[in-house]
Amino acid sequence: MQRPSTILFVILSLLLVILFVLDLLIGSVHIPLRDILGALFGGDVDAATRLIVWEIRLNQAIVAVLARIALSASGLQMQTPLRN
Repeated sequence: MQRPSTILFVILSLLLVILFVLDLLIGSVHIPLRDILGALFGGDVDAATRLIVWEIRLNQAIVAVLARIALSASGLQMQTPLRN
C-alpha cells in the first residue's frame, strides 16, 4: 500500500500536466489540440499556429508554472521563521 502523500503527489502532478495543456489550448485564437501537439513536436502545421504556440502560449504557460512554484516556496519560507 502506498502512502497517502505519494498518491497526493501523483494526483497533483497529473493535474499540473492537464492544466498546462489546457493553458496551451485556451486563447483568443482557437487552435485544436492536434495542431498544438504538431507545433510542439514538429508536425505539419502552418507558420501562424507554430508562432502562436511557441512564442506566446508556451512562454505564458511556463511563466505561470514558475510563478506558482515561486509563490509556494516563498509562502513556505515565510511560515518557517514565523512558526505558523
